Amino acid sequence: MKKKLGFLWIFVLVAVLFAATTALAASKPIVMRLANVAPVGDARDLSCQKFAELAAQKTNGAVKIEVFSGGTLGDWRVTIEGLKPGIVQIVLESLGTIEPYTKYAAIDPYPFLYRDEEHFMKVWSSELGRQLLDQIGDDGDFKLLGAQYRGARYVTSKKKFTNAAELAGLKIRVPQLKMYLRTWELLGAAPTPMAATEIYTGLQQGTVEAQENPLSFNYSGAFYEVCPYLVVTKHVLSNDLFIFDKNFFNGLPEDIRHALSEAAMEAAKWRTEYEIAQENEYIKKFQEKNVEVVYPDVASLKAKVENILVDFPHLKEIVEQIQAVK
Repeated sequence: MKKKLGFLWIFVLVAVLFAATTALAASKPIVMRLANVAPVGDARDLSCQKFAELAAQKTNGAVKIEVFSGGTLGDWRVTIEGLKPGIVQIVLESLGTIEPYTKYAAIDPYPFLYRDEEHFMKVWSSELGRQLLDQIGDDGDFKLLGAQYRGARYVTSKKKFTNAAELAGLKIRVPQLKMYLRTWELLGAAPTPMAATEIYTGLQQGTVEAQENPLSFNYSGAFYEVCPYLVVTKHVLSNDLFIFDKNFFNGLPEDIRHALSEAAMEAAKWRTEYEIAQENEYIKKFQEKNVEVVYPDVASLKAKVENILVDFPHLKEIVEQIQAVK
């Protein structure tokens, strides 16, 4: 009898331990690595931190997003390639960076596409914007969440230019994307692809003479130390997104997907408002660093690229849809 009771207690103990282990496993959060090339403290990094905070709140801790800013997990090409094998689960980057996977993503760096910032925000907060994100994401096998205003792109340069003619031969760093390369070719410059993490050194050593990015990135990258001119071209109004591998995202529980979508939308709203409020402040910051702010003849730049659609005929319908938004 004692022997039977002994076995019974062992059975109960094993069952309790198994239940406790199972409960512990179930309580472990889903950990996601979020990569971002911008420095810590940059608006992108802050947006990532906001998303991570909101995701944890909305899932009651079931999701833990670990933010890796400053390119610590690699440049944007490396991290986006890392989504499919699960090296990272999320990348915050511009829509244009997934152009190697879907030709429709080239709409993001399309030059002088929007009338102004208000037009840009109307497009991406509308049903058209949501449809475009689904179309582009599906074509590239991504899930795209949280369309957010990254800011207008400005040029920081070692050489001053005030019109298209003065751009001739300027060695300017651009992302290795067809739209950026073609834009600056049409403008008469000499576009040079280079990783974002290499820009400062490239400018310092003279490999390139200029680069173009949103103001927050230009400032956090300390390009004012190597470029005496900030040129207000505002040639692209860019969109940042939280980029997931589509299969990974669709494999998450429905409540988690819903919570992440909500968190991304709220983080995007926060980022957009932050960027708009900060843009004029950043110009003042550059001036405080003794950088000359140059206002070029934008009409001469627009004239040079007005026929760029000839090289990207697949974007015709999207361009027309965006430009029709009032």
